[in-house]
Amino acid sequence: AKYTKDKNAVPGLDVAKLFKTVEEMYEDLGKLNEYTEVDRDFLTLLVTLASSGWFSKEQIEKLDEWTEDVETAEDKEWVKKFEEASTINAVIEGLGARSATYTHDQVGNAIEIEYEGGNYGKGKHDGSVRISIEGVRIYDSRHPGEYMESQEELPSTPDDLIWVLQSHHWEWGWEEEDH
Repeated sequence: AKYTKDKNAVPGLDVAKLFKTVEEMYEDLGKLNEYTEVDRDFLTLLVTLASSGWFSKEQIEKLDEWTEDVETAEDKEWVKKFEEASTINAVIEGLGARSATYTHDQVGNAIEIEYEGGNYGKGKHDGSVRISIEGVRIYDSRHPGEYMESQEELPSTPDDLIWVLQSHHWEWGWEEEDH
């Protein structure tokens, strides 16, 4: 394939012009008011170019950065499906909690629901549920610095969250800093 050949072996290839064109395409994508669906064609182009060997280290770092931006378009929008009232209700139902409060961490693109009197099968306790693109975690206040991480697929709705919270597929993990 031509993209695996040395750049000097591809007639008419102007790497600087190609990079500038791809950069302009990326900038045009960023100007869209709402970019919520991954552009798989553009993603394929970025990955192919980054693996071509035609670009400098700095250009490859830029291509990798753009690739990450393009492939996480859907990831940034998931939080909108977890509206406050229905998510609080999901945690109350999923853990049998007495009450809960909702916080949207916009910097970390995560939702945190602090609850009182919940139970995941190890007795009543206070704690929090953190939902992010990386997964769902339960923090039990009786175990500072530790969490349980769901081994289920990331829930896509508050109803899915109830099912995840009631699942038996969890693994213990430890924070490097207290949560």
